Amino acid sequence: MTLIAAGVGFSVRGGIMIDWSNIFGFTMLELGQISGGGLTGAGIIILGASFFVDKIGYKTTLILAFLFHLASGLLTLAATPIYESMGPEEGKNAVYWCLFIGMFLFAMGNGLCEAAINPLVATLYPKKKTHYLNILHAGWPAGLIIGGIVVILFCGKNAIITKLSWEMNMMFFLIPTVLYGIIVFAKKFPVSEVHAAGISFGKMMMEFLSPVLLLLLVLHALVGYVELGTDSWITKIMESVLSEGKGIYVIIYTSALMFVLRFFAGPLVEKINPIGLLFVSSLLGVAGLYWLGSIEGNTITLIFIAATVYGLGKAFLWPTMLGVVGERFPKGGAITMGAVGAMGMLSGGLLGNPGIGYFQDKNASAYLEEHSPETFEKVV
Repeated sequence: MTLIAAGVGFSVRGGIMIDWSNIFGFTMLELGQISGGGLTGAGIIILGASFFVDKIGYKTTLILAFLFHLASGLLTLAATPIYESMGPEEGKNAVYWCLFIGMFLFAMGNGLCEAAINPLVATLYPKKKTHYLNILHAGWPAGLIIGGIVVILFCGKNAIITKLSWEMNMMFFLIPTVLYGIIVFAKKFPVSEVHAAGISFGKMMMEFLSPVLLLLLVLHALVGYVELGTDSWITKIMESVLSEGKGIYVIIYTSALMFVLRFFAGPLVEKINPIGLLFVSSLLGVAGLYWLGSIEGNTITLIFIAATVYGLGKAFLWPTMLGVVGERFPKGGAITMGAVGAMGMLSGGLLGNPGIGYFQDKNASAYLEEHSPETFEKVV
């Protein structure tokens, strides 16, 4: 439920960014910065929370996450009233910060969840960490699929049922949030592996002296850029080659592949081991992304074949990286697993989202200046 809440919010945000651009006048860079806040906050809080999760326990951490998610919803809903009360010029800047901080709080809730649920699952299933972490993280693509269906049914002029305001669409993430809140308040949680074994904070930090762990941190930063940065924008980018309103089908499709495949990580790991699975996944991810970026024109069949390769590539990367760290550096507990998750989130938030937004602005400006100088001057 925690990852479904995160996935719904992420997917719906990708579908309503065009509404934010049309209503408030944001550039693609500004939209990338706002949506990037929805990842950066998670990276910061995962890193910070990992230092005290083993001390305060999983239950307390998840209660704090629940409160941050609720606060995010309230602040996001305040954007339109603020804009209407302040007017277009001052209102745009105020709404930017309202949405940015709202997304940042949403990400902090996600980050607290991530800081708790990864070591929690490692504690519950110590002999099959990679397998069960992949199953746990099937919740993320499940949320992306649900959010994508919300976009198809209720977002934009092509909404199948009816067009709802962007605020109502964004608030769908509160449904799984309330559900996980009920579970957290009702259930008893185990103590962590590290806490039960009496491993000191100093011994946990000693794990970071390993060159292998440091390399895994760098590699997971690349995973965060590729998966989270790309998926934040893929709905909008794909609409440049598909008809309007159809871009969301690409992320629903690749998320469905991820959802199914993550239940079969265990048998794959047993056959080719986690490092082999990561290697094959990276090759498929490179091929799929390069292919998607090379397609010209409305070639639906080719787009979905390329998206299949990309979906197969990204399916196992994130949870398998966590599994590798959990199995090879068990003494690090929540701190080492949190550091890996944080690197992915920070890379996606600080580099992937705004970076991809910046290149859209840059390329659009260059194209306009070359093909229509008069229009370019008006826009400038």
